[in-house]
Amino acid sequence: MVSVLAVLVLAGLGPLSAGALAASFSDVGSGDWFSPAVTALADAGVVTGYDDGTFRPYETVTRAQFASMLARAVQPAPASAEPFEDVYSVDWFFGSVASLYQAGLISGTSPTVFSPDQSINREQTCTLLMRALAYRLQSEPQEGIDLGLSSADIDAWLGGFKDRQQISDAHRLSIANAFRLAVVSGSGDGWFRPAFSLTRAQAAGMIFSTLYNPLHARSAPPAAVPVVEVYPDLRMGSKGPYVLLLESRLASLRYDCGRVDDTYDEATKDAVMAFQKVEGLTRDGEAGTQVWARLGTAGIPAPRDSGGGNRVEIDLSRQVLFLVNNGSVVKILPVATGRSGYTTPSGRYRIDRKLSYWRRSALGLLFMPSYFYNGIAIHGSYSVPAHVASHGCVRIPVWATPALYGQLPVGMPVYLYY
Repeated sequence: MVSVLAVLVLAGLGPLSAGALAASFSDVGSGDWFSPAVTALADAGVVTGYDDGTFRPYETVTRAQFASMLARAVQPAPASAEPFEDVYSVDWFFGSVASLYQAGLISGTSPTVFSPDQSINREQTCTLLMRALAYRLQSEPQEGIDLGLSSADIDAWLGGFKDRQQISDAHRLSIANAFRLAVVSGSGDGWFRPAFSLTRAQAAGMIFSTLYNPLHARSAPPAAVPVVEVYPDLRMGSKGPYVLLLESRLASLRYDCGRVDDTYDEATKDAVMAFQKVEGLTRDGEAGTQVWARLGTAGIPAPRDSGGGNRVEIDLSRQVLFLVNNGSVVKILPVATGRSGYTTPSGRYRIDRKLSYWRRSALGLLFMPSYFYNGIAIHGSYSVPAHVASHGCVRIPVWATPALYGQLPVGMPVYLYY
C-alpha cells in the first residue's frame, strides 16, 4: 500500500530574498527529512528563503511559486509574450510562467487563466515535474528511463492508491510515472490525495528527486488495493483511518485537533469547526463533502499583521484565534467572543496577567485566564459555540487551554480585528 511520501518539496517563491544556503535557514535542521533537498536546491539557486532567515517548510505553495522554482531548475528559453490574462509582465513570476508556457511545460487552470495565487496540488505537481523531466531527457538522456506507459501499465502502477479514481484523467500518466520512478513513494496508508496542496518542504523533495537525483525505475507495480470512491462523512464518535487522514490534514494546516489518531473526539470537532469558520463553510463541526473538498485546496492561513515576531491574532468576524510564531501561523483554534451587549474590544493589547487555575467571576467560570484588557481574558470554557456567546472574553476550548496558556507569556501582543 502506498501514498505520497512526505518528501515532495517546493521551495522559494514569491518575492523572497535570495536566501543563503539551506544550512543557514533557522527553521531547517540537519535532522529534518527535507534538509538534503532544501540544501541542494538552495545551493543550485532553485529555492530561496525569507528576509527573516527562515525557509518556512510547512507553508503551502502557490502555482506561481512552483513555476518560479521549476523555471530555475530547467531554465527554458526566455519568453516575452503574456500567455494568460491573469499573468502580467510586471508580475514577479511573469518570466517563469511565460518561459515554461512557451516550452510547453505549463498550462493554466483554463485556456486563458493561470490562477497564480491558487495552491498547487499533488496531481498538478506530478504532471509539471514529469513534463520537466521529459524536457531534460531531450538533452540529457538517462539510460533505462522511458516515460511511455500503456493504459494497462498506468492502471497497474496506480493500483496501490485507494483513491486512484479521484485522480484526474489528465494526470494519471504523470502520477503513474512519478510513482514508478520513486519521485513519490509510500508511507503505508494507501492514499495519494491528488487534490491536496503541497508544502514548501514537500515541493523541494519532489523537484530534488525528479531533477537532481539519479532516477531508478521500480521493478514491479505495487499490489493492488480496493478502491475508495469518496471520503465518508465523519462526526463525533467516528473512528478509523479516515479520521486519521482528516486529522493529519487539519494538523498540517495548523488547526489544533489535539492528538492525531483515529478517533473523532471533541478536539477533532473543534478543529473542523475552526476550519469551517476560516473557510466560510457551514459551521457544524462535521466533516462532510464541503470540508473534504476544501481540505484539498486550502493552505495555512496568513496572519493579518504582516510583521514578524510572536503574537496572538483574534479574528472577531470569523471567530478564530491564530497563534503566530516568527510571523507564521502555528496554531488555530475556534473562539467565542462577546455577544450583543458584551462587545469584545478590537485593537492591539498585551497579556498583562495570568491565573493558572479556574477563576469564578461575577459572569461565570474562567479556566486559566490570560488577561489583556481590564477584566477581559483569553480563557478556557466548556461552551465555545459556532457564534458569539461570551460576556466579552475570548473563550477557547478547555482541552486546548493548558497548552495555549503556556504559549502566552506576560507581554505577548494580542491583536483583535474584524
